[in-house]
Amino acid sequence: MQTQCVFGVHPCLWQIKATLAILSGKDVICIAGTGMGKTLTFWMPLLFQPNGVQIVVMLLNLLGKQNVASLSKAGIRAVPINAETATPANFQVSGSHTSLELMGLTA
Repeated sequence: MQTQCVFGVHPCLWQIKATLAILSGKDVICIAGTGMGKTLTFWMPLLFQPNGVQIVVMLLNLLGKQNVASLSKAGIRAVPINAETATPANFQVSGSHTSLELMGLTA
């Protein structure tokens, strides 16, 4: 219910199972096709860990920027980390808010 209120999407059963596994401290690998909801799967744990920090590695900087915009609308702090933004200030973790660090890898 909380996922639907914050993100406007009702999660699928596999997304709920993956989120529960993440929240219980398990390592999780999700394999799903384009547009199937992998992004929601790593956003959902942020709703249930109010002081949590999550690091997500993304292949494209553009995806990081898109995630930051969407999470900001939901009231979740997200910081894209790439060659241009890798400053000491961006690596400071605030304990009062859930945040998502988006790491962009480039070849």
